[in-house]
Amino acid sequence: MVKRATLIVLLIINVVLLIGFFLFLAYYVFDSEDYTGAYEERISRGEILNPSLNLTDEEAAVNFDESFIYYLLVNIKAYNLHDSASKDSPKIELVIGNKTFNAVISGGEIRVSKGVVRGEDIRIVTSVSEAVKMVRDKNYIEESFNLGLSRIELIAGKPTLFSKGYLKIYTELTGKSITGGVIKAYFS
Repeated sequence: MVKRATLIVLLIINVVLLIGFFLFLAYYVFDSEDYTGAYEERISRGEILNPSLNLTDEEAAVNFDESFIYYLLVNIKAYNLHDSASKDSPKIELVIGNKTFNAVISGGEIRVSKGVVRGEDIRIVTSVSEAVKMVRDKNYIEESFNLGLSRIELIAGKPTLFSKGYLKIYTELTGKSITGGVIKAYFS
């Protein structure tokens, strides 16, 4: 009789922990703030400008700097990435031609710098000419990835990518899902 009562208590504790886990996951993954409206407003007010305006493709390639990276990341809505449960900010490394840039996203703000970043979650690799095309036309971004002219490398583990909100960005860029093993990874 005591063994049966112990088993029932353990089962109830496991169910409560499992429900708690999913509530925790839902809070950190699915209930993140969407900054799209704020960014659309900043663009419409002229606070965020496309750095390729009034430049030829050649001039844009020569002048390609952090402002182009920032605008590209705004176009892919990287501002909606969020800290993981461990408060680790999303970090993106971008290799554009022979230049390396990095971005750290915190509270909806994108900070771009030159150079590599330690602990990056993903790496985006493309040529300068492709990056210029993506900055000029955000509708071209998905095409560049689908044609294999640009690529995204997943550096962090799938649970980390999932918890920081990379799922939507990855799916929009590649048309593929990274969720296949994410749920399994949490339980293995």
